[in-house]
Amino acid sequence: MKKPIHDLDDYTNFMEKQLRTLRHFERCLFAMWCVDHLLATHVDLLAENLPKSDLQTIQQIVNELWETLLEGIIPDKDQLNALDMDFMEADARWGDPASDVHPVATIVQQSVGMCILGCRRNDVDVALTVAQAVIDCLDCKLEEDHPSYSPDDLCQRPEFQNELDAQSAMMKHLRGEYELTLKLRTMFR
Repeated sequence: MKKPIHDLDDYTNFMEKQLRTLRHFERCLFAMWCVDHLLATHVDLLAENLPKSDLQTIQQIVNELWETLLEGIIPDKDQLNALDMDFMEADARWGDPASDVHPVATIVQQSVGMCILGCRRNDVDVALTVAQAVIDCLDCKLEEDHPSYSPDDLCQRPEFQNELDAQSAMMKHLRGEYELTLKLRTMFR
């Protein structure tokens, strides 16, 4: 990293430049890698906030996307349409604005939808949105767990730096030669 990251604008600019160096397939892998991390990190919170069937649907969607990507292909239109239908069915059950769904659960859910969209479109902004979702969840958890935390300090926090380092390492890895194995799901974490 040549220029230090001082704020979220710096982060966004850095990530956008890095993601532009990846092909569509690698951006799909990167987005899925981010979502996998969100699911693994926040599975207990998701279990508290979502009906069990919705959480299972989300995990099934992620697993199916990974399975196809690890075969070296981006899911086709029919598969993505079926995943969209499953996703929208789960989304409709807990999208009530009056419900007390934790913001992290909403962010994770939206990220899964963005991964489906990212497989449909060769769009840097979609992968960037998923990467930023990891940062947004980190921000929410820091605010919740540390009363003295200020969002203005996010980029100076070691948790942010660790995530930035992991995201940078994964993008660098995907620009080189890599194997399509299950190991990709948890690399650099």
